Amino acid sequence: MTKIATILRLMLDGHSINRFEVEHVGDHCLHSTISSLANDYGLIFTRTWEQVPNRFGGKTRVMRYSLPPSQHKRARAVLVALTSKPKGVAA
Repeated sequence: MTKIATILRLMLDGHSINRFEVEHVGDHCLHSTISSLANDYGLIFTRTWEQVPNRFGGKTRVMRYSLPPSQHKRARAVLVALTSKPKGVAA
């Protein structure tokens, strides 16, 4: 599964995420992934600023992204398109 499909799957599973929470799945630039999903596939995300602890003992401001229920039908269709193999391609 591609990075963009992985992020979309997480969001369809009900997760709201920030950039630090998705590094373990290989996304080190979440804002770009969200931008691609919004601009290339027409998905609308809820964006909320939050502060998280940083390694220097302070706080870092990051964006938390979530997928509103009104976008789930469209997002499922996008996920199918992202994960479907074109006809004639061997597994």
